[in-house]
Amino acid sequence: MELTKHNDELQQRIELLDEPADQQLAKELMDLHQKKCTECQEDRLRCATRPACMNRNFLNALIEIGVEVNDLPDFCYSQNLEQIRRYVLEKKGRKMVDRRLPIKDLLQTLGVSSIRHFTTKYKKDWSNFSSVHEGNIMLVAGDSLLFRFDFARGIATVNPTKDRIKTFNVFKLYCELFSERYEVKSTVKDVTPNWWILSFTADEPDSTAFRALQKSEIASAFEAIYIKETEGKVQLQIEVILDSDDKYLEAESLNELFVKVSKICK
Repeated sequence: MELTKHNDELQQRIELLDEPADQQLAKELMDLHQKKCTECQEDRLRCATRPACMNRNFLNALIEIGVEVNDLPDFCYSQNLEQIRRYVLEKKGRKMVDRRLPIKDLLQTLGVSSIRHFTTKYKKDWSNFSSVHEGNIMLVAGDSLLFRFDFARGIATVNPTKDRIKTFNVFKLYCELFSERYEVKSTVKDVTPNWWILSFTADEPDSTAFRALQKSEIASAFEAIYIKETEGKVQLQIEVILDSDDKYLEAESLNELFVKVSKICK
């Protein structure tokens, strides 16, 4: 386990203060966690059941910044793989969200040889299977599982909920996947690079339910929700505006919106 040599990767991601200050903070954080990880792994029962970093968040962070597998905490990482295997294949263990790992290790853990083998196998095994792919991003859903593959970085995320949607292409992919998953028709439009519109049309509208959605808690995740009534049909339009670098839409908010709309439209 070699963490301190990855100070630069951590410093580039935290971007809190000036570069020298961030570099010092990154070094100290890595030093502290290298000691913490060593102590945690020496107590294997604890590491397997109650890791020192809750939900293996530090391990997740190391994978996120691109630390090589050889430099990760060995036993902790092996437990991570085993928990993911049992959760996906055996439906055992607590629900996992936002759990990251290298794509090649996910495929090996699940006993498949390639992405094509993965989609072919689980299209047969899972109910409500759907997948979308554009560029370096692929989303796959089935049963109660959702996977995000980032081929450019070589990282897969199991059940992404806090995935920050900052580009229209990723927004469109999630909308396409959720439309298929929840059997609701939708269209998306990029008015400008940071202003997007998601539209739903209901043949047998429930205007009251749509208006309740406008006032619901989930509405705060979006810029605005509009209702248009034309010739007995209701169109619901949702605006997303990202007007700064630190403003984004999270995957779980978009998923929740589709769940609610699908219940109204059915």
